[in-house]
Order: sequence, then structure tokens, then C-alpha cells
Amino acid sequence: MQNNALSVSENFRKMAVKSIYAIALFFITYLVLIILGIGVIFLCGLIAYGLVALKFMAVTAALALGFLGMGFLIFFFLIKFIFSSPKKIDRSHLLEITEKQQPELFKMIHEIVNEVQTNFPKKVYLSSDVNASVFYDSSFWSMFFPVKKNLQIGLGLMNSVSEIELKAILAHEFGHFSQRSMKVGSYVYNVNKVIYNMLYENEGYGNLLDRWSDVSAYFVLFSKGSILVIRGIQYVLMKVYRVLNLNYMALSREMEFHADAVAASVAGSSPLANSLLRLGLANQSLDAVFNYYNAKIAESETTNNFYPQHSFIIDQIAKAEELEIQDKLPHLPIEVYKKFNRTKLVLDDQWSSHPSTEQRVAKLEELNLPVRAHSNQIAINLLADKTIIEEMITKRLFEHVKFEKEPVITGLDEFQTQYFKNKQENDYPAVFKGYFDTRDPYQDFTAEDFEPNATREQLKFEDLINDQSAAEINNLTAAISDKATVDNICEGILEINTFDYDGIKYSSADAYSVSAFLDKEIKELKGALEKRDKMLFNFFLQRSREIGNAEDFKTHALAFQEIAKPVQTQRDAYVNLVEATYFMQTTTPFDEIKNNMFKVKKMEEPFKEQVKFLLESDLYHEFIDTDTRSKFEEYLSKDWKYFGHDTYFDLEVELLFNVINAFTLVIFKQQNKLKMSLLEFQAGMIENLTPA
Repeated sequence: MQNNALSVSENFRKMAVKSIYAIALFFITYLVLIILGIGVIFLCGLIAYGLVALKFMAVTAALALGFLGMGFLIFFFLIKFIFSSPKKIDRSHLLEITEKQQPELFKMIHEIVNEVQTNFPKKVYLSSDVNASVFYDSSFWSMFFPVKKNLQIGLGLMNSVSEIELKAILAHEFGHFSQRSMKVGSYVYNVNKVIYNMLYENEGYGNLLDRWSDVSAYFVLFSKGSILVIRGIQYVLMKVYRVLNLNYMALSREMEFHADAVAASVAGSSPLANSLLRLGLANQSLDAVFNYYNAKIAESETTNNFYPQHSFIIDQIAKAEELEIQDKLPHLPIEVYKKFNRTKLVLDDQWSSHPSTEQRVAKLEELNLPVRAHSNQIAINLLADKTIIEEMITKRLFEHVKFEKEPVITGLDEFQTQYFKNKQENDYPAVFKGYFDTRDPYQDFTAEDFEPNATREQLKFEDLINDQSAAEINNLTAAISDKATVDNICEGILEINTFDYDGIKYSSADAYSVSAFLDKEIKELKGALEKRDKMLFNFFLQRSREIGNAEDFKTHALAFQEIAKPVQTQRDAYVNLVEATYFMQTTTPFDEIKNNMFKVKKMEEPFKEQVKFLLESDLYHEFIDTDTRSKFEEYLSKDWKYFGHDTYFDLEVELLFNVINAFTLVIFKQQNKLKMSLLEFQAGMIENLTPA
């Protein structure tokens, strides 16, 4: 490994020094609290002695024990983290492998360990996902005594990176433990956990206080006194916690950059950069396979091996995105990467913060270190008996699934056939690059917009549908999803104390400001996309005039507008009724059921109007078969009660949910048909378009 990668940057050194000062602040604060805690014990002891010495009787003895107990409970609060059990990592989904079983993979790990100058992992595990990590069961004592780390490598990762890219990724993981200077981060991490334990992990301590209070009515008062003192201690610790976290955020980012530099010195800059940009696509591809089989559980369909199907989806997305293929893997420019980056929110690690992928790639490009070795092998080919391993991991994921009948095994050929069939039926023209996958064409036009004398700016298709347009769609989807999660934190539905957004750590109290920021971002993105929608409409209107089929375009646009206009009303009626009937699918007390039924009947009125509209309108007849029509008519024929005499009327409830499901399916099929027709017509207008 190049020696300069082992030397930390000046910025890292500054952040480390600040973090050391923050650690020192904690230890000084903690020492003062311990001294005060001992003082409280001594004072409580003196008061207890004085009470007993004054007059020994049951009351003074109980009060003396109360004071002694309060003193010891306050002191125990300050040291309880020492006795906390190490956080155990769930390994039930992992497959442990040995060097004898996988000599080629272990050979690579040995090479990395030697170059990075760190210790070989205690154990090596394989998992199903697109990830690699170093983990260990951590406790307070791991700050002082070395703990051997375990290495976890996901088959989804190995299936989507080359050997040299895998080497870079693993070198990054071990780079975090490559030298003493990196231990500063470990100390901050553990000090953070100590404070976190005293601030938030108090369920066991609360139970101890409750048991002590139950011993005697006298002790309740002292229990409350302990709580008041502890709140004061927590207030002080919260101030230190914020100082420590502020410094650790900056240090954590520098640690990540340093680990990247270590990886670049082992493998070169481009392998890690390329793999970072591809991981979003790899995750989306594996999710597509997982989602396919989740949807097939009811049909008792399964597979023996996810990973050939995972590779197939990666290849198909690469073709759809017209990505360059390098060493049998798609190469993603930074603009395309943004399409696959689904969130800026991190909830799973409460004590770390990371720079964005874009920032990491920029730093790697600045380093510009040459590739140290080259292999066009996909990393998963390092595994001996690769297919057996893939099947073992796949089997583990289905272990707890209960099929109604003997499952049918789907192989790669069947999966591909179904994929292309679904694609043909549901995919919109590729020329739009996914822009309309989750978005409808522009509908807010009027008859005047089709007038031939209307003046419009000259537009180019390639300026309207490109990587930027796809990124805007993805950013809006991610922002809406992230805001829903942040709002759950605001409302206390999601009980966490800190979270990361876009590489910055926030406390739960900051969730309101993050939510407001996301509101603004969502509004701006919606505005930009609405403007783009209108420009696309104007482009196709111009194009239709150029090639002489403006009337045909008008016909398609008006047909879609006619079906799209009532969709929001239909969706509202559907969603409101679904929300109102949710309690019917859970265990609910009888009184609540009776009260909830009033809301069901209220929400059912507009829903019935929409069902009646579907039956009467010629627009939907094509998608209402005899069985569906019969259900709709039966549903509209009377006022169903669904519940009475403390029991559900099962046949009526079944009819209701069958109609709800059929209703949304009819709407989707009809809207999708006209949307597909409009988009295919528009795509046909630009097939022979020569770029200006």
C-alpha cells in the first residue's frame, strides 16, 4: 500500500484534536459528577446516621434507609453503563465461511490485511444483501480492551462488483482500523454510547426504581428525589453530548475520507468510486427480485437461487439506461447514480455520520491513484461452489415463509420470460427514460392550447428528457418518503433520538426544522417538474404540427385528460374508505367497532357514487368483466351493515373488500391504457427526429 495513505490529512488531525478536547470535557464533567455522587452518598449517610441517632424507631429507620437508598441509586445511575450487556449483533441470517471452504476469497482478505496493516477478522460471514461491513459486539470495555472484528460480505455486493472493486470496498472497511490515529473515532463512539446510555437507555433502571418504591410508601418520596437529581445530571450530560456529537460529525466524515484513501492506495481510485456509484442500481435490482417473490408467496412460487436473476435485472436496467459496460458491469456517471439514490435519511446508526457518495467520489477523483491490479472477473466468482452458496443463502431467506401448497420453483428462464411479459404489458416507451413511470402526462391544457396561431418557444426533446429530469423525479420521491419518516419522528410514532439527513446528524428535536426544509424542497421539485411537464406538452404539440398529425395528438391528449380528471376524486374515495375500514382487519373492541362503523358508512357514500359511475360510463366497460359487474351491482343493491350483535357479517365484509380491490384495478387498467396510448403516440413522433 502507498505509505501516504496511512498519513492522515491536516483536516483530519484538526478534527481529531477537537474530538480529543471534547472527550476530555466529558471525562472532566464525569469526574465532577462522580465526586458529587460520592458526596451525595456521604451526605445521605450522615443524614441517615443523624436520624437513627436522634431516635431509633421504625419511622426513622425507614427514612434512614430511604436516604441511603437514594444516595446509592444516584451513584449507581452514574456507573450503570459499566454493567450494560454488549450489544449483540443478530447473526441468524448470516452464513459463516472458513479459509478451507473459500481459499480465493480469504487470499484476498489476507492481502488486504497485510497492506492495510491491521488484524485479520475473527470470523467471516456471507449475507444476502448489497453490503459489506466490519462488526463486533461492543460494550464500554471495548474502548480499553481490543475486540476482534468480524467481516460480513453480501452476495448481492459480490454479484455486482468486480474483484478489484470488492478489494477496494473491503480495504475501506479495514481502513477504519488501520492505525492508532483512527482510534480517536472509536473513543468518541464509545463515549457517545456511555452518555446515550445515561440519557435514553433507562428502562432497566426505571424498573429498579419501581421495585424499590414498592418496598415501602416512604421510599416513593426518595425515588422521586432520585429522579429529580438524575434529571439534573442528564441536563448536564445533554450539553456535553451535543458538543461531542458536533465534533464527531466532522471527524466521522474525515475518517470516511481517510478509509477511502486507504482503499484507493490498495486498489486505485476508480475501483472504489465506480462501485460506490453502482451500489444503488445493484440494490434496486436485488429489491426487484425480492419484491417479485414476495408478491408470488400467495401463488406458492419460489426460487432456488436469487443471484442469476439479480444479474439479469442489472443487465436489463443497464440496457434501458444505455449505460456503458466495463468489465461485464455497468458504469454509472454521477448524474445516473442520482436516479438510484433513494434516500438521504439514515436511522440505523445513532453514533456515526457519513459524507455523501458524491463527496466521496469527488475526493477519490482528486487522489487520482492508478489501479493497482486488474481483473474483469465478477467478485462472486471468487467463491468455490458458488451456486451452492447462492442457493444456501436463498434458502435462508425463505425459511420462515409459509406456502399454502407445495411451492413451484422458478428458474432463470421462467423469470426472464415473466420479466419480458410484464415489461411489454406495463413499461412505457424507453425514450422517456422512466420519467413517466410514476408521473402522468400534462393535463392542464385547454382547447385554446391547440390553436395553430399560438406562439411557443422552440424546444428540444433532449433538453427535456435526460438524466437531470430522471434525477428530479427520484429526488422528489426520496424527499416525500424522507419527509414521511421525519414527520413520524416529529409525532413520536418513530421513537429515535438522533438521525442523519444528507450526511448531517440531527436530534429528534431538530426533526421539525428538517421537515420544514423538506417541505420547501418538495414544493420546489414539484414546481420544476410541473414546468417540465408543460414544456413536454408544448414540444409534442409543436412536433405534431411539424409532421402533420396535430389532430391525432389532440385526440390522444383529450382522451387521457377525460379519464385522468376524475381519477383524483376516485382515489380519494378509495383511500378514505380503505383507511376507515382498516380496523376491520385487526382485533378491535366491540365498542370501537360500533363507533368506527359510523365513519365507514360516511366514507362509503362517495365510494358508492364512484362505483356507480364506473358501471354507467362507457369508458370503463372494457375492464369490467361479468364477475366484477356482478359484484359491483350486488354491492350497490342495498345498504350493507357489515357488523351487528357483536359479530362481523363475513359475507358482507368479503363483498366490500372484493369491490374495493376490483374498483382500484379497473381504474388503474383504464388510465394505464390511455396513458400508454398517449405515450406510445408521442414516442412515435420522435423516432425519426434528428437532434438539432
